[in-house]
Amino acid sequence: MSVKQDISGTLRKIQKEIQQLPNITDRLNFILDMTLTLFGASTGSISIMDQEEKVLTIVAAKGMDWEKKIAAKLPLNLGVTGRAASSREIIYVPDVTLDKDYVKLIETVRSELAIPLLTRDSTVGVLNLESDKVNFFSPDIINQATLFASQLTIVILEERIAKEAFEKSKREEDPVEEILGYDPSILFLKHRIRQVGPSDISVMIIGEEGSGKKLVAKALHYISQRKNGPFSTVDCSGLSYELLEAELFGSYSGKIFNPGKLEQSNGGSLYIESIGDLPSNLQTKLFQTLRDKTIPNPNTKKKEDVLNIRIFTGSKRDLLEDIQKETFSMDLYYRLAEVPLRTPPLRERRGDIPLLAHHYLYQYNKQYGKNKSFSSEALKALTGMPWSGNVRQLQSVIQYAVIVPQETVLEPYSFQQDGKREEESRGKLTAVGVGTENLSPSDNLSLNLAIEKLEAIWIREAFQRASTQEEAAKLLGISRGSLQYKIKNNQFLDGFSN
Repeated sequence: MSVKQDISGTLRKIQKEIQQLPNITDRLNFILDMTLTLFGASTGSISIMDQEEKVLTIVAAKGMDWEKKIAAKLPLNLGVTGRAASSREIIYVPDVTLDKDYVKLIETVRSELAIPLLTRDSTVGVLNLESDKVNFFSPDIINQATLFASQLTIVILEERIAKEAFEKSKREEDPVEEILGYDPSILFLKHRIRQVGPSDISVMIIGEEGSGKKLVAKALHYISQRKNGPFSTVDCSGLSYELLEAELFGSYSGKIFNPGKLEQSNGGSLYIESIGDLPSNLQTKLFQTLRDKTIPNPNTKKKEDVLNIRIFTGSKRDLLEDIQKETFSMDLYYRLAEVPLRTPPLRERRGDIPLLAHHYLYQYNKQYGKNKSFSSEALKALTGMPWSGNVRQLQSVIQYAVIVPQETVLEPYSFQQDGKREEESRGKLTAVGVGTENLSPSDNLSLNLAIEKLEAIWIREAFQRASTQEEAAKLLGISRGSLQYKIKNNQFLDGFSN
């Protein structure tokens, strides 16, 4: 029997059988299995469109690892699937190895056919058919698959399958999937989080500024048995010894003792950022507190009251070198780094940039009442940027592009200051004596001095755009504590008020 003759029979069988399958996952998998068999495809998937966020979520897949499947949220224009949804046209790639924009989620795929599931007004989703052979799908098969997909769309809508699949994906939102991406390095990180998250083991998260260390710590907490307990954070960078001691261990206000984050986190988890900046005396105090499980509160008298806490730490550098230099306690390190995890910098996973960019665009469009979108050139420009500030910097750039530029469709120049704003900024900076002309070489060729001047310019500009220290720190891609430290210690910011 030809494919053409068997289309109606397959659709009838799908309609009949799915009535007997109350589980939406089983229904979707049955539809996909029947479809792949009909067209001789080795692997494939069904994606459903999130009409609000404008991303595709894979709801059924064959041949794809579970972790890749649940991680795969594809924005419009990204990859074969995204292009099919955006253009509302069939996309056929006879040899995926020759398509530079192809998103590889299954290693064995050689040819892929993406068919949008359409109504007159919207894109419901995308049906993907894949083969491990090059140029597998003939023109006749493509025509028949298109006819089948149009009829399948009717079935999916009539049976409310799309709506139910979408609602299920929202109900089952996973804390680990807050870490967006499907690059192999991110998938490996998520796998490790799932392995160690349910335990009570301490984890040290190593990665550059803005690479998502705190997000990893939150994911570890919220998939553990402590998820209903508190999750607190302390940033060691930029805080004085006294402030940091008070933050961690508590302090007196007159005769009243204010508990620190260690006590506040009892029964839950504490994330300590920039642990390498913790002073030596506090390293010793922290080690003893964790070793003895003592609650650092002089008012605690009951012997049965013990510190029950899980510690996550973040570091921009490998602290083993600090141990050799004797600037970091070996005892504390091995108590805090029972499992080390690494967050990859954004430049090592450029394929995730369009997904992240669309995610933040959706967030800021909603927050500021905008309706902006990316041109294809804008996405290419974002993908090619160096991103020294990682995901945090990307987030700030998208926020700026949503708020400041007038254009609705964002172009590469939308992520840069326009000439007028640059001129205004230079005027403001020159007026306070820290203009760009002061960056030219002088008798003192110290790079540290030049960096200090440049930081002063950037910090002042951040406060021109932001209304709070928190917002300014986010624009600069640093923590609020780091910003406060720089303001206090930068000679070119002497007398600066914010």
